[in-house]
Amino acid sequence: PVEVSTRNCSCPHECERTPRQFLPKSSGQIDPGAFELRSTVEAGGGARLAAAGAVASGASAVLQAAPRRHCRVAAMGLCASKMSDEDRAANERSRQIDAMNARDHDTEQKKIKLLLLGAGESGKTTVLKQMQIIYGKGFAEEELRLQWAPRINENVVAAMKALCDAVEDLELMDQVVNQTEFDSFQSNEAMNGVGLLSPELSLSEIGPVIKVLWNDPGIQAAWEQRSEFQIIESHVKYFEKIDAMSDPEYTPSEEDVLLCRSRTIGIVKTVLEIDKNEFNIFDVGGQRNERRKWIHCFDEVTAVIFVAALSEYDQTLFEDSSQNRMVEAIEIFREHSTSSWFKTSALILFLNKSDLFEHKLGKKPISSVEEWDDYQGPDYVVNPLTGTHGCLRLGLSRPVRASHGGRLLPRTCTPTADGQAPDAELQLQQQEAFDQGKNYFLKKFLELPDDKQTERSSDVYTHVTCATNTDNVRKVCCLEIYI
Repeated sequence: PVEVSTRNCSCPHECERTPRQFLPKSSGQIDPGAFELRSTVEAGGGARLAAAGAVASGASAVLQAAPRRHCRVAAMGLCASKMSDEDRAANERSRQIDAMNARDHDTEQKKIKLLLLGAGESGKTTVLKQMQIIYGKGFAEEELRLQWAPRINENVVAAMKALCDAVEDLELMDQVVNQTEFDSFQSNEAMNGVGLLSPELSLSEIGPVIKVLWNDPGIQAAWEQRSEFQIIESHVKYFEKIDAMSDPEYTPSEEDVLLCRSRTIGIVKTVLEIDKNEFNIFDVGGQRNERRKWIHCFDEVTAVIFVAALSEYDQTLFEDSSQNRMVEAIEIFREHSTSSWFKTSALILFLNKSDLFEHKLGKKPISSVEEWDDYQGPDYVVNPLTGTHGCLRLGLSRPVRASHGGRLLPRTCTPTADGQAPDAELQLQQQEAFDQGKNYFLKKFLELPDDKQTERSSDVYTHVTCATNTDNVRKVCCLEIYI
């Protein structure tokens, strides 16, 4: 046997099979220092060595490994060292941990992460409520009575308090007819400064007063100027059903819950299972002081649903009365749609509150708002004298007044005997005004500054939505939620 040095061994295996003593296949004197181990351990336990060296005859020699039973370990602590039982147990634990981590990673990769973004009061939380109704368990009756009923009652009182304060601020007191009810509501000590109900006062007690005030000309005048103060426009539906809501046994409906304003603070995570897929939905606060927290949920987002309210084109921010809400929403969307965080994420834009937008177009033309004076589409305006729809402005800076009793009529419309436009024509005009107004704002959202033209790497899927309409949200989510 010839003792071969192992100083040049590069075997990466932790095994005891590599022999350290070899027999020459041919005769001759061999220089042990001239050999180098180059091959891997074979299944049989032997190893083949390629040798380059001088033999007595001057030719190359190939050495065949001796059987394991003839081997002696030439050095301790090298490839031939034997593992203890403790080491084997540790390796097995490590292998199990690695396998578990791999399974957890695969599970996380299969989860769908949806992120709801948008400015405050745009309807993000309402979209989340709809998903809970459509794909989750909805709301139990006990939850409706104990959790949502108090919030809804507070919403009603807070909205009326905002209207009464606006009457005073806008100097509309001379139009108030029900002065006794107005003074009673404003001086009621059972309400605090922001119009929230105290435990001692229920909507069944104050509901009749709210009904009288809602129908008061002074309150209605303030409502028409609601863009000049902060109020939730969708709460008008609460006023319209105040009689039913004042019943002590009244249980809120799902529609009432969807209309309820509940400010989101921080980040709210909701988990839903849809078609055996786990959806992690993150709802975030939309006010400026909440947006710095958004970045904490930007990692590995499957899709971003950005919600913007179409009807807020004439309103200002709660936290900054000098900033138009639509302008703010457009700026936020442009910033995040070009963010490197969402290069591989689907971008979905919900132009929300379409019902309020359609109604507001009949009251306030888009072009009458300073920020949107470049709008050249038709404005469909309600006749201020009769309360009926009757004006379609086609590319003009102001509505056209026809010569039919001072009523505003469409230029392209033939009036009936009472000076009103036919219903069919009015519907077409209203739809035209809605479509062009919607397209105008959609273009504003999708336009990018010149320095960011190439930064948006994915398409934007857009939908016009009414988040309080379950059927509408169901159709939208079924189409896009798996992107």
